Amino acid sequence: MEVLRVPPYPIVTTWPVPDANTEYTVYVEDLIEHTVETSLLTSNEDSEIVFELPRNKVEYDRDFLFRILDADDLIVTDSNLTVYRPYVDPNTLGTTSTEIADYKRWEIIARSVIDAYLQNDSATGEGFYNHKLIIQGIGDGTDYFPVWHNPKRILKVYENNELVYDIDTKDTWPTQYMIAPNNSAIMRVETGVYNRSQQAAPAIRYATGDIGPFGGGGVAFPKGADYIFVLDVGYKAVPPDIEIAATMLIEDLKCGNNDYYRRFVTQYKTDQFDIKFAPQFLQGTGNLIVDKILDNYKGNVFKPGIF
Repeated sequence: MEVLRVPPYPIVTTWPVPDANTEYTVYVEDLIEHTVETSLLTSNEDSEIVFELPRNKVEYDRDFLFRILDADDLIVTDSNLTVYRPYVDPNTLGTTSTEIADYKRWEIIARSVIDAYLQNDSATGEGFYNHKLIIQGIGDGTDYFPVWHNPKRILKVYENNELVYDIDTKDTWPTQYMIAPNNSAIMRVETGVYNRSQQAAPAIRYATGDIGPFGGGGVAFPKGADYIFVLDVGYKAVPPDIEIAATMLIEDLKCGNNDYYRRFVTQYKTDQFDIKFAPQFLQGTGNLIVDKILDNYKGNVFKPGIF
């Protein structure tokens, strides 16, 4: 089941079950952090389980594993529960339930086309969503932990398998973390004058006295330490021009104006149909104006790697 992450909240979903007025166990697993919540709910007279999604479960675009079990622990419903924010709210485009359902279907297609167009771009390859992301890496002996995403908040930090920071109880942790001003890295919060280490110190062997080595507090991310970050990444709101681009693609789908072969044919011959297409046939969204809008979100810096 796909649920639009749009007001009003809370969001209510209904799930058919075999029996009416019967108690069932509802199993919900977060597929990012793999946390599990279970609850006992009773079906209504129409043999439906009404499951309410509170505000904290629709704060991000996310996927759940959703199961309903009977009294014998047999699974009667085994499905996904996808909560996502549309690029344009179908409820604002249609007036009747039939129109809204059609616009919802067209919005899914338009959003997929936009995501596919930008999928190879490092800046917007994850689309214009707002979701949780888990990053695992090794400290390199500096005060910066690089991030190749679009981070907004640091939700949790694990150091060597131990929780060292949680935003829900941030004032209780001795160490605080922050996003770098240019969104390129994670840093430890420091007060007063502090010169952050941008590279690891040289590993030079040295002799110590009877009292052993001494010095400062060390770097934020010691070399070899294991780190897991749970981040809030993406877009808190869909950019206005992306909303317009999605609306234009939806109108193309609605009116049948997305016929690629009509837009990109550069040469046509009769007698056995010798047709030549422009390169944009396989590169664009089918709407040149939408392509120009999306080009503004294509970056020129990509994550290095071996291809």
